Amino acid sequence: MAGKILFSSDIDDPAAWAAALRALRPDLELVDWRAAAEPEAFDFALLWKPPPGGLGPYRNLKGIQSLGAGINQLDLGTLPPGVPLARLIDPHLTETMVDYAVTAVYRHFRGFDRFERQTRARRWAYEAPPAKADFPVGILGLGVLGGAIAQRLRTLGFPVSGWSRSPRPLDGITLFAGPDEFPAFLASARAFVCVLALTEHTAGILNRETMGAMPPGSVIVNMGRGGHLVEADLAALVRAGHIAGATLDVLSQEPAPADHPFYDLPEILVTPHVAGGIAPGSAAPIVIENFDRAMAGKPLLNLVDPARGY
Repeated sequence: MAGKILFSSDIDDPAAWAAALRALRPDLELVDWRAAAEPEAFDFALLWKPPPGGLGPYRNLKGIQSLGAGINQLDLGTLPPGVPLARLIDPHLTETMVDYAVTAVYRHFRGFDRFERQTRARRWAYEAPPAKADFPVGILGLGVLGGAIAQRLRTLGFPVSGWSRSPRPLDGITLFAGPDEFPAFLASARAFVCVLALTEHTAGILNRETMGAMPPGSVIVNMGRGGHLVEADLAALVRAGHIAGATLDVLSQEPAPADHPFYDLPEILVTPHVAGGIAPGSAAPIVIENFDRAMAGKPLLNLVDPARGY
């Protein structure tokens, strides 16, 4: 099925995406918005953000594919009404996110964060290797990414619990759901990995009250969005010794300003939004599947529910 796809992103390579799609479907034409003429000729949009001026002129779009696993970069109110929008979950993204989560959990579990600080202080302080049974991990968000992280950590031998807004059964995972079970979830682990979608219900979910309810010495790994974490509250709880450390791949402002308090807290590691990445080669089949679904009027894979915001 021939078609014309609009591409709009200031962080992704249109040539790489065009080549990946063309290798599988030579009949699909991907056009960067800068070279787009006759906007009414486009059937589908693949974008990180809409082009300047928005998508209004592209009045024949039948589907929109986000170039991210999330859609917080998009203002849903400005998108064409009635045009389905999908998140992009590809195997490479899932693999890299799982790798990041496992690396961060192991770093705190085996004390590498402490040993690094001791090295800089020229200290030698032996610690017996800990037991995984004593280091339960809690996952905030049990969608595709959270579920994959939970299962990998479980297979590695960590006790794993998970929390989501609604029940999501996962084999071998202690499950909590909804606001009423959130306090019990916060008491269930020593390391907390956040991969929630950012919505009005989850913004600021990691705050002084919730992190204060975690067991003393807990650690935070935030791979969701910067808006999940109240950064001043984390800094205060780290200084107070209640939170032992954190690994953060997302911040409320990226890059962080030079006077950000995290720079002065050696217990906190900040990585520059590198936890996961979408590869055109592995994601192209998903984009093509959603293009075909959109043309046939079928539901898109990873379809966004505007009412939920993800």
